[in-house]
Amino acid sequence: MRCPHCSVSANIAWVTATSFTNVEEKPGFTDEYEHKGVEIAYAHCPECGGLLVSLRYGESPGDDGGQLPYVEREERIYPLGSSRPLEPEVPENYRNEFIEACKVEGVSPKASAALSRRLLQQLLRDKLNLQSTNLATQVHEFLDRPGIPTYLSEAVDAIRNLGNLAAHPLKATSTGEIVEVEPGEAAWLLDVLESLFDFVFVQPARLETRRGELNSKLASLGKPSMKM
Repeated sequence: MRCPHCSVSANIAWVTATSFTNVEEKPGFTDEYEHKGVEIAYAHCPECGGLLVSLRYGESPGDDGGQLPYVEREERIYPLGSSRPLEPEVPENYRNEFIEACKVEGVSPKASAALSRRLLQQLLRDKLNLQSTNLATQVHEFLDRPGIPTYLSEAVDAIRNLGNLAAHPLKATSTGEIVEVEPGEAAWLLDVLESLFDFVFVQPARLETRRGELNSKLASLGKPSMKM
């Protein structure tokens, strides 16, 4: 996972402590029970040492010494937000929306994903001229464009699968709607936005800077400038 403190991807070794909160007899079964419980999992990032704490909800067969092998839902309770520094070439309006999506990721992945989907659609429309009002259609058109790096096309394509846009049309047609998300979907959308920012803003700006520096050197040698 990517550490919300330092933004470095690392293998996290989680430690868990389980407290079952409710035991219910299964309907129609004798001497069989459902053990519903809550599990607190904590770890330290191996890169920065930051503390991570998650709350997991699920059930157990009741014979595993207090563990919670069947996790139904998980939410991060510390830190609530995440830190994802952006390069200075990213414009302020995109930067502010992205930071907001990061801040609420741990509190509400659904809200974070809604902010990210809306920002993704705006980016595809305004900077890549994909004018459809349907995010799934925009993604399809983006993938059909020539010259898109493989790593980026695969990352964007995963949005359709991980987010299941076909089964959740609100995600595609009303991108800002707060709807249920798949585990990891909010974080993946932030990953994709980072990659798109690099492709749309960062690399072109840096290439232009390098081109200007080279043209200055060529001019000092009395040679023609590079062609655009």
